[in-house]
Amino acid sequence: MTKEPRKPIPYQVPPDYPTYEQAIAYAEDFRNGAPGSYEQGERYALYWLTSTLEVRTTLLKENIYSVVVYPPAGFEVAYADDIEGYEHFRGWIVEYNTVFQEWLLLVGSQEVSIDEFKRIRREYKAASTQGEN
Repeated sequence: MTKEPRKPIPYQVPPDYPTYEQAIAYAEDFRNGAPGSYEQGERYALYWLTSTLEVRTTLLKENIYSVVVYPPAGFEVAYADDIEGYEHFRGWIVEYNTVFQEWLLLVGSQEVSIDEFKRIRREYKAASTQGEN
């Protein structure tokens, strides 16, 4: 798919976020060179999940990846307060075990708060950049 304007999530329609197994498939694709992505860099890849959802897979540090699914165009809302109740994104931080060739869930945004997920993700990224210096 090409980069074209994305549609917001329609009013009162919950996002069709992927399952953990689907998130692992994106992490595996990225680990193998991201052939299914529409855009990639050295430490990230972007995928279209649906016309309203995008997947960002990021290498946080060696063998540890973040898979975050979000609506890039946001949500249609009738009232500003509506947005507070929405799940703004769904994410997983996973580790690939090279010995056993399997994935391990470290944390998921559904198990912790969104703020806690973001904090943990930032810590992994910070640890990675400190290791490069």
